[in-house]
Amino acid sequence: MERALTRFPVVAARVALGSAAAVAAAGVIAVADPGQASPSARARGGVSAWLPFWTASASLRVVVRERALFSVASPFWYEAGRTKVRPYPGAGSAPFIRRLKRARLPVIPTVTSRLGPRRMAALGRNAKSRHRHVRALLRLAARHRYDGLDLDYEHMALTTKRARAARARAGFTALVRELCARLHRARRRCIVTVMPRTADGARVWRSKLIPGVYDYAAIARSADRIRVMAYDQHAPNTRPGPVAGLEWVDRVARYAVSKAPARKLELGIPLYGRDWGGRRVSMLTWRQAVGLQRRHRSPRRWSARTASPFFRYRPRGRRHTVWYSDAASTAIRYRLARRLGLGGIAFWAPGGEDPSTWRRLRAMARPHQANARSARALSQRSESSRPQFSAQPRKVATRSRSAGSRPRSSTWPPPRSTGPSWTR
Repeated sequence: MERALTRFPVVAARVALGSAAAVAAAGVIAVADPGQASPSARARGGVSAWLPFWTASASLRVVVRERALFSVASPFWYEAGRTKVRPYPGAGSAPFIRRLKRARLPVIPTVTSRLGPRRMAALGRNAKSRHRHVRALLRLAARHRYDGLDLDYEHMALTTKRARAARARAGFTALVRELCARLHRARRRCIVTVMPRTADGARVWRSKLIPGVYDYAAIARSADRIRVMAYDQHAPNTRPGPVAGLEWVDRVARYAVSKAPARKLELGIPLYGRDWGGRRVSMLTWRQAVGLQRRHRSPRRWSARTASPFFRYRPRGRRHTVWYSDAASTAIRYRLARRLGLGGIAFWAPGGEDPSTWRRLRAMARPHQANARSARALSQRSESSRPQFSAQPRKVATRSRSAGSRPRSSTWPPPRSTGPSWTR
């Protein structure tokens, strides 16, 4: 989540040495209705990925290689001010976009913003300023022929004052409503990334944020997908712990489902970890975590309660604790998303993850694809004898329409009766 809460030069410096997935960005996405999105912009499945500009090449290689698994690519490319949009390095790269298009992946870049709660509230009150902000985003999408935009506005949550958060919430809701309507008119998708919430109200999180600035229900009425950043449970200003403990992620996902249609939700899953060493906390990739573990000959440990790997080591007498993500922990969160019938998952961020992650997800998807094909065949044979809106066939049919004109077997979510059981 610090990816958008930190000024760009500092973010780049933090990851300059290869901490690919160093930034925690969990959010919720919303995908346009089948009648609104163009065929090229429709998701083929339920796995999205943010592609940070500082790990662009590595992230691109992964999503292109695993194109049968991924459905949307969101390059982390822009920052929006009040009336202008600033590009990050590599933004709008034609060769980059061509590679994604050749892989038949919709390109929906992420736009961040450093508009704080006061400015967001003002944007909501001042229609003229809001129109100018929306026009700048629409021009950006049209100029590069993007399939849509992903709004990841996080600075507005930087407050501990509830009244201020409420005003920012109203401003952001107004912005999302206007932007999504205009994007849909242009046959583009509108995705909104949000911070994790577990309850109603304006609760302060991690001593400095109020995620209540995101009105999940109101956003869901306008956006196509909501990406919920279900990570950063433990961060630099907390004690050591899992980046996204399973019990906490489950609460985050269940709260989201209580406020928005499950089909519109994507569960943000981290592919990174953190190293706590005294007051210093650094972010690292799976490769870096495993490298430290081997170098210090520290045994890998597993927390069954949080479904997360960790280890400890002592360089020069200072105790360090590392919590990170691997293929096993990622697969468990994937199962959780499927069990709850979510619209999909979103990864922050491919490029330094456990390489067996994708093999596991492909294996888990294969029986699900077979179940989806069987369900479709059954629904066709029994069309005349079953109620039109029975739960299982309706989910399959709805996803099939939103997947574009070419049917795919990787329907998401799976029919509830054939989905995988809840396992650790």
